[in-house]
Amino acid sequence: MYRPKVTITEEGRSGSVHYEEAGHRISGWWEFAGGDAIALVNMGSAQEWRNGQAWAVERRAEVLRFIADEVVRQKATGCRADIDEEGGWITIRR
Repeated sequence: MYRPKVTITEEGRSGSVHYEEAGHRISGWWEFAGGDAIALVNMGSAQEWRNGQAWAVERRAEVLRFIADEVVRQKATGCRADIDEEGGWITIRR
């Protein structure tokens, strides 16, 4: 069984998000947002995954949910994550 890992880096008001699993890696980015949205995370569109992350396409919803849950757990306790699966957007909200 794989043990996925999410690493979040901060570079001022933005940074990167990396998902690693069984020797594979998906990289995205995040930035602070406004209003009730604390941060926006983008992990790539469904089309980008079909072209570059074919190993994870069938499990896209599961992987995005794992990333969203890890972002909340690591950086935004008490918040929730809304996912736009087609676009690869994760919005962290209060």
